[in-house]
This record gives sequence, structure tokens and C-alpha cells, in this order.
Amino acid sequence: MRRPRSEALAWIGALGPPFCWAGQHIAGYAVGLADCPDNTAGPGWNVPVDALTIVVGGVAATLAVLCGLSAVAAWRATRDADDDDAPPAGRSHFLAVIGMTITPLFLAMIVMSSAGAIVFRGCVQS
Repeated sequence: MRRPRSEALAWIGALGPPFCWAGQHIAGYAVGLADCPDNTAGPGWNVPVDALTIVVGGVAATLAVLCGLSAVAAWRATRDADDDDAPPAGRSHFLAVIGMTITPLFLAMIVMSSAGAIVFRGCVQS
């Protein structure tokens, strides 16, 4: 019973942070479009862009951290295995290490993307 659980945690840890960033990126783009006028007289939509950006970024960052913690749990469950051991133990250990490695990177991307959307606001078209 312990092996399938650690394997699922390892997959969540490896695939979760990229999907959290992708979801934040797509949702942030949609929220950013709400700040742009649609080439008609008057302002754009009446949407609290900064508040929505903070919420979307916070949810994505929280989920990415939880995915990173699941990678740590999978690594702890398979720490007696090595990366080149036979599956599923070796695969779970390898995916857990990958998840622990990429989580801080995607977390930084989520935070910087949200902060950049708040600091550099407005719709500027080239």
C-alpha cells in the first residue's frame, strides 16, 4: 500500500508545479485583459485586477508549495531507493527529486509573474 501512495505523491510533486504555473499564467492573462479597453469610448471592464491577480497568484503558489511537499513526502518514503533502481521504487525516488528541484523554480515564476502584473499595470499595445 505504501508504494502506490509514494508513486502518486511523486507524480503530483513532479507535474503539479508546472500545471500550477500554467494555470496562473492563463488566468493572469485573462485577468490582465480585463484592464484593457476594447477600443470603445470609456474605460475597460470594472474588474478589480490587482485583487484578482493576488488571489490567482496566491492560490497557484499555495498549490505549488503543496505539490512540493508531496514530492518531499514521496522522497522520504523512497529514500532507501536509488534513482537507477527498478521501478516503481527507483522511478518514484527520481520523480520526487525532480519535484523537489523544480518546485522552487516554478514558485519563483508564479510570484514574479503576479508581482510584475501588479507593478507594471495598464494595457499597453505596441
